[in-house]
Amino acid sequence: MGGILDGIRVMDFTRWQQGPSCTIILSDMGAEVWKIEALEGDPARRITKYAWDDPGPNQGIDKAYFLGLNRNKKSIAVNLKHPLAKEVILKMAEIADVCVHNFRQGVMKRLGLGYEELCQRNPKIIYAAGSGYGRKGPRRSHPAFDLAAQAMSGIMSLTGEKEGYPLHVGAAIADQTGGTHLALGILAALYYRERTGVGQQLDISLLGGQIFLQSWEIDMYTVTGESTTTGGRFNPYTTGIYAVYKAKDKYFVIGGVWPEQWEGLCRALEMPQLADDPRFSTPSARAQNHDELTSILDKIFLEKTADEWLHILAELDIIAAPVYTHAEVVNDPQVLENGYIWEDDHPTLGRIKVAGFPIEFSKTPAKIQRPPPRLGEHTEEILLTLGYSKADIEGFKSQKAVR
Repeated sequence: MGGILDGIRVMDFTRWQQGPSCTIILSDMGAEVWKIEALEGDPARRITKYAWDDPGPNQGIDKAYFLGLNRNKKSIAVNLKHPLAKEVILKMAEIADVCVHNFRQGVMKRLGLGYEELCQRNPKIIYAAGSGYGRKGPRRSHPAFDLAAQAMSGIMSLTGEKEGYPLHVGAAIADQTGGTHLALGILAALYYRERTGVGQQLDISLLGGQIFLQSWEIDMYTVTGESTTTGGRFNPYTTGIYAVYKAKDKYFVIGGVWPEQWEGLCRALEMPQLADDPRFSTPSARAQNHDELTSILDKIFLEKTADEWLHILAELDIIAAPVYTHAEVVNDPQVLENGYIWEDDHPTLGRIKVAGFPIEFSKTPAKIQRPPPRLGEHTEEILLTLGYSKADIEGFKSQKAVR
């Protein structure tokens, strides 16, 4: 059985991370994603852990950055400034359901591939754009990456030690959530088109996505008028037992202790006297004397291993979890049994583990159908689908319209 988006065709102009993280969601769910690349390829093909590599004809398929964002897609390499290539793209639009890009505002229009041009060929097309700061405003044409959105959205002002620099989150959450929101918008637009027959265009931005992630935090400011600063190891909006703690061997977290759990926790800590201590006997008292309570807990938690404390806390039904490294994540039974890590046979890397698709469908499961494509690997296949002959394709290549 095919995926839930089987039969949906996507023109994917996206590059780097925000856009490809959207189209990998669509491709994992079974959409046929045509990754439309410049003749030199998506810049993500050249990213290594520490630096850029020199480009090569098939570069990128083994690099983790590209690998993690481009499985299940087909690559067609074109020169978007060539008139023959432009006509190929417009012909693709005639049979596509979705067009996605994350170029700066105005780039697609200047190429003659804006919403109006594609809509003339296919009025039902869904035209989705990912931007840095949104379609309007003084920054609408500015470049942006994940870090800029984390900074401008305010999320960095809450992250880091109290007296230190604001810190970005360890993962590219602006890019990834931006891609997720873009995919969500596309799915909603496809559903609307299914009911009405009408296509449309949509836009999401890195900045808007990060603001949406902070609905509680931003609303807290707008309601109270009070700005919150970095909380370090503690959540800046929570003064209870909601933090990172260090055990004998490693770190773990506690996600809050309900009033009815407090006495049981004190017994488990072998400190029953804390339950009736007026400094800590109520939630408000514990909040008021937060630093004193933390000092006591920090000493106690060093007496056992994280696994021992997690077992004790689980018996009390208190939210707690270990702080894992990636090495621990990809081998954890909870992660593996739920399919959050997939295994696949890669043509050059062999058997590898990759981050899986997070939604479980009972009848149309997401899956790996093919590895990330070599640059231009499917150019001929896609052009044949569009009705061009092999002679046409050779002519396009000789004129450097496609690769």
